Amino acid sequence: MIVWQLGPDRAEEWRHLRLAALRDAPDAFGSRLADWQDRPLSDFAARLTDVPTFAAGEVLGQPLASAAWVAGGDPRHPYRGQLISVYAQPEARGRGYAEAAIDAALRDAALAGMTSMALNVRKTAQHAQALYHRIGFRAAACEGPAKGCCETEIQMLKDLP
Repeated sequence: MIVWQLGPDRAEEWRHLRLAALRDAPDAFGSRLADWQDRPLSDFAARLTDVPTFAAGEVLGQPLASAAWVAGGDPRHPYRGQLISVYAQPEARGRGYAEAAIDAALRDAALAGMTSMALNVRKTAQHAQALYHRIGFRAAACEGPAKGCCETEIQMLKDLP
């Protein structure tokens, strides 16, 4: 297994994985397939310029899973990042690819000065919750920007080294 960062020069890889995620798990993301499917490749490249995104797979250039993070999601916690865009293709699930991509995102966030990471996950996404628990995330009280999602989602937090 290898893990690599998806920069703007890898926009086609991100496009393929992102559209697969939105087709396969439409309820797991804030975006919808219709929001992305007709966008030019330059939009995917721009997103990779602004959002640190990591992929895992067996072959460089053929991602099976991804994870990304952003800073500044909650002004009350300026050193808390937000884990986003976690996805594993069906054939990669339960094989450690998503965990490897998440681990790379968490390391990158820590290097950027983040002291904790938050994420939102659907209450019905038991497999995703189990993955996040295994890597040290714990359910937290909904607050701040996540508060409006608490009907359908759980907010989880993890301290970073």
